[in-house]
Amino acid sequence: MARRQMSLMFLGTASGGGPSDTRNCSSLICDFVAHDDLWLVDCAEGTIRQFANQPQQGFRYKAHRVNKMFITHLHADHIMGIVPFLRGVLGIPEAGATPAYSSIPTTPKLEIYGPAGLRTFVRQIMKMTFTSTAETYAVHELLHTGDVATPCDLPESPKFDQNISDQNVMHVSETPGTDIWADKDGFWREITGDMGKNSNHSERSEVLVDAGPIQHRAPCLGYVFRETGPSTRKVVILGDTHDPSEIAPLCMNPSPVLLIHEATDAPIPSNADSEGRISKRDPAEVQRKAILRGHSTPGMAGAFAKEIDASALVLNHIGGRFPAPNSKNPNEPRATIMREIERQATEAWGAGRPAVAATDFLRVDIPVLGIATYSRMQQQGSAGYHGQQNRRPQYEPRAADTRHSQQPYQG
Repeated sequence: MARRQMSLMFLGTASGGGPSDTRNCSSLICDFVAHDDLWLVDCAEGTIRQFANQPQQGFRYKAHRVNKMFITHLHADHIMGIVPFLRGVLGIPEAGATPAYSSIPTTPKLEIYGPAGLRTFVRQIMKMTFTSTAETYAVHELLHTGDVATPCDLPESPKFDQNISDQNVMHVSETPGTDIWADKDGFWREITGDMGKNSNHSERSEVLVDAGPIQHRAPCLGYVFRETGPSTRKVVILGDTHDPSEIAPLCMNPSPVLLIHEATDAPIPSNADSEGRISKRDPAEVQRKAILRGHSTPGMAGAFAKEIDASALVLNHIGGRFPAPNSKNPNEPRATIMREIERQATEAWGAGRPAVAATDFLRVDIPVLGIATYSRMQQQGSAGYHGQQNRRPQYEPRAADTRHSQQPYQG
């Protein structure tokens, strides 16, 4: 069943130009279901390390609790952490044990969902790195008409071999995944093959997952996490996109309590750029180049939030020109620029509530009733941040509708 409070934590908020000293690349924890099980959206390089880099104070999410992973697309900054993550959470085989295939499929500890090609990517990297794990995984591919399904074959010979040359043969730690075909509307509905049931427990979950296409340079998905029953909270998490309009029908009726939308680049005016580094760019040219690269500006994110009537908007996938603020000083240049990015999205959204620009370890809590609240870690030198290394990280909670866009960015 769903938790009374749905929560998310950003493990990485950088665009493909990262990771940087203040941001890891894309990954996001979804704490939506009971029994402490976690879901992960995207898994960039360094994701498993970000679990270790969480604040020492208060509750910390554990990587081994992740039992589902949802991949938006196959660009490197969204998938290069998958194999290290599997290696870390599926356990080490018993010393001296010889890997062996089984003709009887096992229940996977971790299920991965994503676009065509993901199964081969994970499989072949697992083989080529001679990785073996104690428990198993499965990759379920979301396929369009015209896509070619990737077989899940067993080897012909009973003698163990990595089978690197045969991409149709599963990895020894892999169990067969499901080929999930788009419906007549081009969507994938209730994609967790158990119809929303938590794979490790017998009861039906109240959180179902749909997916839809969004426009990017590569085939890309957005995911819609929705409750059934008395509470109908809906969270929309988009991958990289310059046009998410195709997924809009999945995002409405009811409208989402939270939209997470990329904002890779932004035009910054001179009054927000005290150092004069990035304000010389023409705003129209910034947007034109962002679209050509398959990305969005804050104004584009705000416009889509307005289209689907989102109750809260968080900006993600922030470009390398915009490092995360490194102090609580509201007049610090980085904080000023982030406030401007938030202002642009807020203005285009027009909801009377401020958009929030994500930083690594930003936590979003969504109660059954009411509005989303945000808690932002104070960045420390020990995790690639500036400041006293022995100073304990702290959170500063705030409500979505009490922080006006003109107030100082709370770094």
